[in-house]
Order: sequence, then structure tokens, then C-alpha cells
Amino acid sequence: MNNPLFRASVALVLGCAAGISMNTASAATTTSAIVYTQRQVATDGTLANSSLSLTSPAGTTRPLTPMSATTIDDDASWSPDGTRIAFEHGTPRSGTLHFDVYSLDTRTRALRKLTHSAADSTSPAWGPRNRIALVTKYRDRNCLSVIEETGREHDLFCPPSPAVLMRPLWSSDGSRIFVQAGYDTGGLEPTWRSLAYRIDATTGAAFVLDDRVLDESMQLEFSPDGSRGVFSNFYPYTAPMTRVEFASHTLRAIGDGYAPRWSHDGLRIAFTGEVYDMTSTGLRYYEPLYVMNADGSNVRRLTISRTDNHAYTAAQWSRDNVHVLANRRDYLDPSLTVPRFGLRIVNADTRSLRSLPEGYAEPGAWYER
Repeated sequence: MNNPLFRASVALVLGCAAGISMNTASAATTTSAIVYTQRQVATDGTLANSSLSLTSPAGTTRPLTPMSATTIDDDASWSPDGTRIAFEHGTPRSGTLHFDVYSLDTRTRALRKLTHSAADSTSPAWGPRNRIALVTKYRDRNCLSVIEETGREHDLFCPPSPAVLMRPLWSSDGSRIFVQAGYDTGGLEPTWRSLAYRIDATTGAAFVLDDRVLDESMQLEFSPDGSRGVFSNFYPYTAPMTRVEFASHTLRAIGDGYAPRWSHDGLRIAFTGEVYDMTSTGLRYYEPLYVMNADGSNVRRLTISRTDNHAYTAAQWSRDNVHVLANRRDYLDPSLTVPRFGLRIVNADTRSLRSLPEGYAEPGAWYER
């Protein structure tokens, strides 16, 4: 995961779970499972440790990795056949956390370390052809790396330093990888240079889809086909969002929010907004989940909670492009320092909501077949 709030300090003994069959909210019988992170947070709001668990939309839950006081497991991504997950595993090394990528076979309980570099290996994304894309963070550069089906790990593309790579996205056929790189530039008033790349997944040849300088750091969420993207704030607060068309390099404002997530068909975007609500007891602030068409039209609020300081962020759309797996955040203390997360599935058409266990999910967490 990329949020510095959760990258602070400090699980690897095995549990096991297989795919779970159930009726989803769309009433279609599928094999469906969600892998998520359970976190223990220190009193200063930093992450102390975390483990992975598995749940189904029906609520059946099983542990995958037990909680340990010295390690962090998170950012899990399913294999295409739904039998394994790839995830980050962080352990202390020389006074700081070092991250490797592991895989866990949910049928055999087999655990395998996939990366063996002195660098940090982060943000695994399991793609077609059983290949895993990840970001390798060397001391002097970031590289987009690939773990082949054979287990061989190699760097595929390294943008010029000091560019920092974000989470990679595979094309549906596995032939290309889309990734954003960015870095601060300028002098007294720094700006942010954002580069969007399309990488040939075999040769590593890079094509620059978009290269622009922005007033502040912005994260780019690629559309599933890699033809468009949405710029939004890196940090969890609302700011103007902008859609970019890579072919024409045109920008279009699509409203305020953060954490946009494209539906698999590229027709809708779920995102987090904000509401200031004056009530008889005073001012409430909360961050509902919204959905809009890809062009920014037909904005609709999905979550109706008016609880102070609650926030809903989209993690992933379902395969039917109707349901959104979302993280619901509240706080355990009056000073709003120690967050608590719970999982929800929200129907983007009817606004119906289903509660799942406490935890946090990332893109790639929901497997359906």
C-alpha cells in the first residue's frame, strides 16, 4: 500500500483458505472471495502490524496470516485462477522495514518468497499468464519488475531517477502494463511532473502516454483499457479531479473527490466526496461514496450515513460492474488519530449496502469467477 499513514512500523505463519462459493448480491452464483488486511494501529495513528484474512460477500471469514508484533502483510492480489495471492511482507531490517513479495497457495498452504533483492519489493499486481508486476525500490531508482510464471524475477523498465513508480495495471490480455511515474520538480515553488507509461510486457519498451507538470502531486488512476486516466489527490482529502484522454492529451474537470476507481467496463467511476452538514447538535463532516459516469455526468451519492468523520473509499468494482467493494473508516479516539476500517459492498444502482468484517482492502482484493 502507498499511503504513508500505514507505512510506519511493524506476520508470517500460515493459515489457509480456498475460494468460497456463494450467492452474491447480484443473485448470480459465483466463486467469490475477498482478501483484506487487519491492522493494529499505535496510539499515534501509525501502523504497528497487520495480517491478511479472507472473507466472502456472505460473511464467512478465515485467517491467512496471523498477526505478529514485528511484521506487516498487506496489498494482496489474486492469481487469475483464484488459488493464490501475492502480497507484500514487511519485516524489520537495520532499523527500518524491508518489503518482499510472497505468494500463498490457498489450497496447499504453500508459502513462497518471490523476491530476493536488497531493494524493497512492493505493490504486486497478478496479471494474465500468471505473471506478477511489482515496483522494485532501489536506493537510487524505482523499477517496474516482473515475476515470470517460472519464478524468475527481472526488471522490465526503470524510468529516469528520481521518478517514483505507482501501482501497475495490466492490460486485459497481459501484453502491456500501465504505470505512472512522478517526482517533485522546480525550485522555491515545487511542482509535480507526472509521466504515464504504457510498457510492453515482453520487451519492456516504454511509450509515454502523458507527460505534464502539475501544481501539486496527483495520482493517476488508469482506465481498464489504458486509454484514459483520472488525476486525483494523493492524500485522503477531497480536491479537484481531472480526466485525461491520452490520445488527444485533453483534460476535463470531473468534480471534486479522491480515490477514484473505474468500473471494469470503463463506463463508471466510484470516488469519495465530502459533506459539511449542519444539524441541531452542530456541524458534521463526513465523506460519502459516490458514483458518476466516466465523463463526469450523473453524479450520485451511494452511502447515506451521516455519522461525523466517517469516510467510504472504493477498493474495487465487482465483475458485473454493479457492486463496489469499499472501505469504511471511523476513529477509535476523540482526537481522530487511531483509524478503524470495515469492509462494505455497495450496490451502485440501488445503494443497498452489505457489511463485511473489519479490515481494509486494496485493488486486486476481490476474486470472482
